[in-house]
Amino acid sequence: MTRRRAAVLAVVCGAGVLAAWLAWPAPDGGIVYAAPGGTPLTLEIDYPAGPGPHPVVLFAPHRGDWDGSFKREDRCRILVKALTRAGYAVATIHYRLIGAHPFPAQIKDGKAAVRWLRANAGRLGLAADRVGAIGVSAGGYGVCMLGTTGPNDGFDDPGEEPVAGRVQAVVALGAPVDWTGGEWSTFVEAHYLRPFLGKTFAEDPALYARASPGAYATSDDPPVLLVHSAHDQLVPVAQARTFAAKLRRAGVTVELVEEAGAEHVWGGPRLEHTLTSVVKFLDANLRR
Repeated sequence: MTRRRAAVLAVVCGAGVLAAWLAWPAPDGGIVYAAPGGTPLTLEIDYPAGPGPHPVVLFAPHRGDWDGSFKREDRCRILVKALTRAGYAVATIHYRLIGAHPFPAQIKDGKAAVRWLRANAGRLGLAADRVGAIGVSAGGYGVCMLGTTGPNDGFDDPGEEPVAGRVQAVVALGAPVDWTGGEWSTFVEAHYLRPFLGKTFAEDPALYARASPGAYATSDDPPVLLVHSAHDQLVPVAQARTFAAKLRRAGVTVELVEEAGAEHVWGGPRLEHTLTSVVKFLDANLRR
């Protein structure tokens, strides 16, 4: 057993009772995993067939305020079905909305969800030492921050155990993962980045650098799989290339898959084909 896994298990044993009080059902059928500022945040777990404990993948969609119909949308349905069919439990999370809640609220929400899953793994039939994360678009950015940020990076609230908020594998599809070079449209900056960070890139490039996951890359980070359209019109593939290069320089295992076309995030048979590679990556890193 690795030193990190041993530390995680120790945290789980000590935190299970303390975190169990958050396990009440929410009105929408989800389970509350945190309540920052008194606002409940929920997650929903889809299970594979067979007995547990199951490795679990936290799923961060492109918006944190999705409703019940979102999981029936073609792309989300295909993703969840592919992962559960492969033997993974999938925990789809709500997180605070970008624009209404500035950086780094969403990163803290993701870490809180991972800690909650670990602390409640025993009663939920999950494997506490095999937790991965997958995200799409903005959710992909969030899971990359989960992968690279650590105990000394300032994203864990006082009293929380940083080790329990880390994951063992990261997958990001069409994610904006590097904000150091200004490679985005004025529309993206006006509608997403400025509301998230509070300033434009020109006003504070150092802030954009601090919000980029590559700024925190270290050799003990989990393996990362990046999937991106080579001609993505919303999030340029240059961001994924730059992030991958930073991960490699830090000694992190990373794979960048550039798909043909300009679609930001695709669905249908093409997504099913992509998820074959995603499952292979998760198997290599969560089933050891």
